[in-house]
Amino acid sequence: MTTVNDFVDILRIIREQPEWGEALRSALLSKEVLELPQRLAEFSEAANKRFDRLEGDVTELKDGQARLEKGQARLEGDVAELKGGQARLEGDVAELKEGQARLEGRVERLEEGQVRLEEGQARLEGDVSELKGEVSQLKGDVGNIKGATYEQKVVSNIATYLRHPLGILRVRVLKALGVSDNTAFYDALDAAEGRGLITSRERTEAGSTDIVVRGRRDSEPSTLFVAVEVSVTAGDSDINRARERADILHRATEETAYPAVVCAHADEGRRSLAIERNVTLVVVSE
Repeated sequence: MTTVNDFVDILRIIREQPEWGEALRSALLSKEVLELPQRLAEFSEAANKRFDRLEGDVTELKDGQARLEKGQARLEGDVAELKGGQARLEGDVAELKEGQARLEGRVERLEEGQVRLEEGQARLEGDVSELKGEVSQLKGDVGNIKGATYEQKVVSNIATYLRHPLGILRVRVLKALGVSDNTAFYDALDAAEGRGLITSRERTEAGSTDIVVRGRRDSEPSTLFVAVEVSVTAGDSDINRARERADILHRATEETAYPAVVCAHADEGRRSLAIERNVTLVVVSE
């Protein structure tokens, strides 16, 4: 049997018999105190785990901060580039406005030039129109001179021109260009109008005949008239006028009257029309 004399013996016994120490601790300490080392170990383990997680969070936070700093640096670079782009854009806008102002100035000058051009063109067109009118008048004057010259030639040789196609001799010119005395011819027309043989319009129409001649054929004792239209180039109107005016002369004089056209040029159509209207066509060179 183990004898306990003092506290030293108790300590020795506890060292020699650990179960006594356990029993003594259980008797002396509360359950909470006894469980304290285990709880402390569990707390330490939990604390270590939390610390490890905290270190991970700190590392992740540092990584996030690094990424944030990098992103901020890129953002600052982007902002700087954006500011530079904005400055360039503002410069481009200013240059564009200046170019637009120059363009508007050029457009304004162009419009002014266009107005002047249109005014000049209008004046030119007016001058051209006036020139065309003068040219047309000149051509008309030349044509009139040419026609008058040709008609004078026909008048001077009318007896010769009518002798072969109509067989007329002893020709007397009653009315023609250059004939000074047409009084007898117009008196005869006035008398015919007064007797009601022709109308006032027909009197004027007959009086406008280019050449009126009176003659006689050898085989016929009676006199006859010829209404002659003169034209460098024969037209339908020349042929139709000769026919109409000869018919008026026939009614006014109550004698035979032939229509004739003396021309320098006549195409097949005019020749056919002359035959159809029974008008003598005499071609005489200019």
